[in-house]
Amino acid sequence: MKGQFVSIILPTYNGNKKWISESIQSVLDQTYTNFELIIINDASTNDIETTILAFAKKDERIKHYKNDENLQLTKTLNRWIKFSQWEYIARIDDDDLWCDRNKLEKQVDYMNKNPDCWIVGTHAYFIDHQWDSIGTIHHSTKDWAIRKRLFFTNQFIHSSILIRKCALNDVWTYDPQRNYIEDYELRLRIWREYDFANIDAYCVCYRKSIASITSQKNMIQHNMILKLIHNYKYSYPNWLLASIVRVWIICLMHFFWLFWKYRFK
Repeated sequence: MKGQFVSIILPTYNGNKKWISESIQSVLDQTYTNFELIIINDASTNDIETTILAFAKKDERIKHYKNDENLQLTKTLNRWIKFSQWEYIARIDDDDLWCDRNKLEKQVDYMNKNPDCWIVGTHAYFIDHQWDSIGTIHHSTKDWAIRKRLFFTNQFIHSSILIRKCALNDVWTYDPQRNYIEDYELRLRIWREYDFANIDAYCVCYRKSIASITSQKNMIQHNMILKLIHNYKYSYPNWLLASIVRVWIICLMHFFWLFWKYRFK
């Protein structure tokens, strides 16, 4: 298929071999074939390298790199996005997969028809580590509706987005101080100047363990997002209500964390 080229970024650190195999295969199965798949091994200590190399030998569109030391996600993304060659950047995490073979085709077509749109995502199926469905993630599709809800929920699935690379210049890079919420923070910065959208289709399976809902990492994310809301309160609507809701969520998560801690002590 002819058309714009896409650089797909897949970072991994000590990833699950089965899951990353499914992620890679879901990219290779896309009907839109004008892409390069950049897989970055962030100095993993397990044997994930053998799985990656096995795929790279079979498909020349796969480009494999390995960091000499563990840089963590934001620095890894900033470093290797610069090496991407094409007009669009797509992201996929090593435990998610694209369940719609037409995902890229739909998104590139949308971008071509909507030149003012700089990032487009999709809806997603919510699955656990055993591939059982635990719900769906349905976000707003129009720019104005996304802006109204942005402070309440992310509105984009990491593994669903397609972004114009020209938005990722020296200014629009991931903030290394924003680990855990790097995608969310970057979009808040870009969105002050450009339009976003989600296409009305379920194209991604987003994997998350139910146990992680009350994890320490999740609580850190909510606290960091609360600070972001105040940093961008003059750029987007509903910041005060969103702050109240976020504080309530943090308090509730602390309650459950303390309950489980002392319940099984």
